[in-house]
Amino acid sequence: MVNASAVAFAIALPVLPAALPVLLVALAVAQAWAFIAGPRVRRRFSWSSPLPWMLLFYLAHLLGLLWTTNFDFAGLDLGIKAPLLVLPVLFLLGGPVADARGALRAFVLANTAAVLVCLVRALVRAALYVSQLGPEEALSGYTLSVPFFASDLAFFLHPTYMAMYLTLALVLLTRPALCGSWPAGRRWALGATLVVGVVLCASKAGWLVLLVLGVLFLMEHRRDRRMRRAILMGLSVALAAGIILFRTNAYVHERVMQVVDTLQEGAPTPDAANSTDDRRLVWHAAWPVAKAHPWLGVGTGDVKDELLRSYAAHGYVEPLRKQLNAHDQYLNTAVALGVGGVALLLAMVLVPLWAAVRRKEGLLLAFLLLNALNWTVESMLEVQAGVMFLGFFAWLLAAAHGERR
Repeated sequence: MVNASAVAFAIALPVLPAALPVLLVALAVAQAWAFIAGPRVRRRFSWSSPLPWMLLFYLAHLLGLLWTTNFDFAGLDLGIKAPLLVLPVLFLLGGPVADARGALRAFVLANTAAVLVCLVRALVRAALYVSQLGPEEALSGYTLSVPFFASDLAFFLHPTYMAMYLTLALVLLTRPALCGSWPAGRRWALGATLVVGVVLCASKAGWLVLLVLGVLFLMEHRRDRRMRRAILMGLSVALAAGIILFRTNAYVHERVMQVVDTLQEGAPTPDAANSTDDRRLVWHAAWPVAKAHPWLGVGTGDVKDELLRSYAAHGYVEPLRKQLNAHDQYLNTAVALGVGGVALLLAMVLVPLWAAVRRKEGLLLAFLLLNALNWTVESMLEVQAGVMFLGFFAWLLAAAHGERR
């Protein structure tokens, strides 16, 4: 039951996120039953895993209730972060997952299927645009391109989260112990589909993280000629596709130039209305709140209220209208819990990261970097897609390792 629940959870992550709370309950029930009915296996945490740090991070949010006033938001926040409590407890209850490889393979296939469904949906929408506007008008601007990029493409998830999931699926595909038995043609087809998905998500963070991980895996496999060639080919295809799209596609050109223009100009205007400027505005507004409450933060439930109050004081129109969080997990945690919360967040990544480097565990290293880098531009532990991703794979990788007392 535990293996089946893990596989179902891995499939639902990229294609059926609404089912994840139910599947988490199913996984908990299966693990509890295995604990009651099966042989008792005493487990202990390893500090080289994110799991104990996740548990401490959740307990810190519980402690943050002592100096909060908005208990409605606090309850919502603790509910979203509940996997950070549940999955470490499940690890302590259960023995090693017998078929972790099956769950990881299922995640690769589910992400590939998600890209294909999104592409078919984009083709249908593009055809509808042509039929409604006429070929000449539809092809004259970038209207026809819109269904194939960013939020319009990413049907199941926000494009930044979709890009993160796809990148992990690519990492899994490169691990010989996981997918090495698949025919080479299948692996190439899956890899190409996943790379196309990352490019079309049009997530600037997704593009950067894909490049960083690609360079790291080149270093890891520098003595493996076949793997080195495959990674170089994938990076070359992604880079070439990006350049071609930038030069030929008005939509992608506009997205990239938003970043270039933002970097060349000073502070954005208060009424700026693109994703890059939105982030700069919320960072600028969130930092004074964190500085004003350095040690304990504003509390688990008051973080959103204080951020919105700061947006209003600065006259930032879009962040206030959209009720944005800090769009940086480290900064968001600093506002909520102060330096203690940030220290736990950093330990959750850096301690296991150092252990992964020492033990040459490429998969754990890539997983941690994926989270750590994406947290710089998204408050990923404030939403289900980020919490479930971190919690599930931290649990699965630790359970697959099967450490025992």
